[in-house]
Amino acid sequence: MNSATNGAGGAGSSNGSNGFGMFPGPLMSGVQRLGFDTSAEVIKGFIGLLGVERESHPAGPDVGPPVGQEPSFAQLRVNVARALDLYSELVRRSFEGYADLMERGLRMNGVRLNAEDDGTSLTLQGSADGVRAEGTVWIHNTTDQPASVVFRLTDLTAHDGEVVASGSGTFEPAGVIAAPDASVSARLEIALDGADPGIYHGHVMAGGLPDAALPVRLDITDAVPGPAV
Repeated sequence: MNSATNGAGGAGSSNGSNGFGMFPGPLMSGVQRLGFDTSAEVIKGFIGLLGVERESHPAGPDVGPPVGQEPSFAQLRVNVARALDLYSELVRRSFEGYADLMERGLRMNGVRLNAEDDGTSLTLQGSADGVRAEGTVWIHNTTDQPASVVFRLTDLTAHDGEVVASGSGTFEPAGVIAAPDASVSARLEIALDGADPGIYHGHVMAGGLPDAALPVRLDITDAVPGPAV
């Protein structure tokens, strides 16, 4: 018996590597042994997730499990099933956490304010002798519910404290309803009567969307000199 075991291409040492002595070496070909060894490593990895320690036995061609302590395949199946359940639970919890983050992000960013060409700020140009400065504001609704918005302009303030009052701005239309998965725009006009040259900053706000705000930069240049008399 010992000579048969030793002559099977190192069956004794392979049994020591995979740790499952119920499959004697002479019964497996090289390909079968490779498949079994690979499966054994996967199984041991799952068992390791549970912290289950398998009793180790000295490796050697003539050393097998102690009498009365044959490896229990039923117990092995139980351990692997527990490991798979644990792994499935970890995957489920990870997916639920990721889904919650995605849902939260959609709720926060599902309806947003943008300038033309999906700009994140609106720049308006005008001159001190001009009538008005104009620009377009967009509402993008990527949710599955309609979004009702009323536009508001804040005061625009320059670095020296000069202010273009919020009442100088008007929207056409003043409010919009953005259908699900749709975009709608409004035209902003700011009257420049009496405004001093300078760079003014403020925001377009969207009533009904507390987190939405579009930065506005209004650049009013000096009056264009008239023709010499």
